[in-house]
Amino acid sequence: MSVEPQVADWAIGLARRLAALPDVRMREAVLLDYVQRTAAGDAAAVLDQIRCRGGHGGPPFSVALLALAHLLDGDRLEYAQLAELYRAAKERELEGLTRLLLSGLPAQRSEVSDAGPERELTLGHRKTLARSGSGEALQRLLRRPEPEVLPHLLQNPRVVERDVVRLAARRPTEPALQRVILRSGRWGARHAVKRALVLNPYTPTELSLRLLGFLARSDLQLVAETATLATDLREAAAQLLGRR
Repeated sequence: MSVEPQVADWAIGLARRLAALPDVRMREAVLLDYVQRTAAGDAAAVLDQIRCRGGHGGPPFSVALLALAHLLDGDRLEYAQLAELYRAAKERELEGLTRLLLSGLPAQRSEVSDAGPERELTLGHRKTLARSGSGEALQRLLRRPEPEVLPHLLQNPRVVERDVVRLAARRPTEPALQRVILRSGRWGARHAVKRALVLNPYTPTELSLRLLGFLARSDLQLVAETATLATDLREAAAQLLGRR
């Protein structure tokens, strides 16, 4: 489908504006303001351009696509606005965008154990330990993460990418933990982390769908062929693979 020149100009302008901001939360706020101020049809067309071009990698569109994933994953976009965007995307036959806007399958419940000596500490103490801990205490927190503590753990300078990838790939896990990992300013943009999130069947399907555009062809092939992943996710990966 050809793209109107005006839509392409709007999309590059918005993507550059978002990429110029230093923090993902600032980008999310600016993108939310854009959606709220723009007619649903125009906003849908621009967001679809960000989705399409962000999947090819590199700024400014990859940065804008991550901001879109964060916005759709949070609760700042009201349901009525989301529904209006969805209707506009359907009317314009923007299939890729409609998949992003749709909710995924119900999240799988976790049976993660809460056992561990750190659980005897207060929540405040566990947060402090997560930010500055080291050695075996840090490793125990990584093995038994909590949604309230994980944001602090991801800021610990002793935590490295392989730790976060292991967290993202952990099975079973809680949907809330996967969302915290993605929203981490330090780690959410890492390709290896996004790949691990998508390939984990315990990651909420709607979150994984929003990350497909960041994956390489080989990763998409793996998603499409992994039987433990949701059917919606596998089909979307196969469709995206066919267009690259």
